[in-house]
Amino acid sequence: MKKRVPDKFWFPWWPDKWIFGSVRIECTPAERGIWVDLLSLASKDDGHIRANEGTPYPLQQLAGMLILPEDDLKDAIDKFIKSKKLTKNKNGTLYITKWDKYQFSERHKRRIESEMSEKTDTMADDKDAILYDSINDNKLDNNTNDEFEQFWKGYRIMGNPKDEVGNKQEAKKAYKTLRKKISKEEILKAFHGEADYLKYERLNNNFNKKKKHATTWLRSDRWKEHADFIYKPPL
Repeated sequence: MKKRVPDKFWFPWWPDKWIFGSVRIECTPAERGIWVDLLSLASKDDGHIRANEGTPYPLQQLAGMLILPEDDLKDAIDKFIKSKKLTKNKNGTLYITKWDKYQFSERHKRRIESEMSEKTDTMADDKDAILYDSINDNKLDNNTNDEFEQFWKGYRIMGNPKDEVGNKQEAKKAYKTLRKKISKEEILKAFHGEADYLKYERLNNNFNKKKKHATTWLRSDRWKEHADFIYKPPL
């Protein structure tokens, strides 16, 4: 019998990785929605998507569970397997390839379980845990290093991943300077506008336009050039 994870457990979601990551660049909005559905289903079975150990879900049943057209689901699964986000085992069952990246530490699992079952402040006496959480919360709020790392990963794969993106340390300085002037949300909006513009040039004009070096894009207001650009595929 397969091991199921209790419903009270949930998997962590890292917003910056989702916003800047490869899934957003490589997949359509519909495919991104299917990916989240598959992650949610996998969370009930330690990263597996299957009817039982050794038994895969029939495509029709899985599509029915997720309320999706069978063809859309099949195409998305094939794409995820090809990009190695999803693994198809010999018996036909599916597995989220990097499922360990979506897991809480045992410490956080214990904390969530305690809060949900007892609904009391059982962590109040754990001063080390409180201090740990406080330090990390402040780090996420006040330190742009993590923001930049996610931006850098996303910018490298934007457009043509083979394009040169320049010096990372110089780009990091430029990012921090820009963050003193504008919000993280404005940078995200500009990032998506630039990605959509490059996609438009590639798909509509058959032109693989090279992206600017990251430092150049972050400085001298070059990031503003396509901040409001939204790619709309032709009907």
